[in-house]
Amino acid sequence: MNKTRFRRNLLALLLIAIAATMVLLSQWYYKVNKYYDIEDLNSFRWQMNMNIEEFEKLEKGMSYLEVVEVAKGKGEPIDDGVYVWDDEILMTQSYEIHFQDGKLEKKKVVEKRGYSTR
Repeated sequence: MNKTRFRRNLLALLLIAIAATMVLLSQWYYKVNKYYDIEDLNSFRWQMNMNIEEFEKLEKGMSYLEVVEVAKGKGEPIDDGVYVWDDEILMTQSYEIHFQDGKLEKKKVVEKRGYSTR
């Protein structure tokens, strides 16, 4: 009787451990791939950049993920809490977004200078 009870408890513990492992793996997969899933919805690579209409939709207090969803792509980190998105059309400007405590604090359009040696 004790042997059967021990096996039943061991089997229940094993099933709980397997279920917990599956939950942890699914959470890890979501965290790792959430930005790539957003970018995969784009038909073209340039759509991962931002345009002026998307930039104007950004509001103070948005999270980085919300900004990525609006821009349909990840920004390039240039400093702690500062990301830059290139413009989809204009090669002479980009969009700099500052985050503080994970929330959008400041945004600005940055004019780029050319690097031509002609």
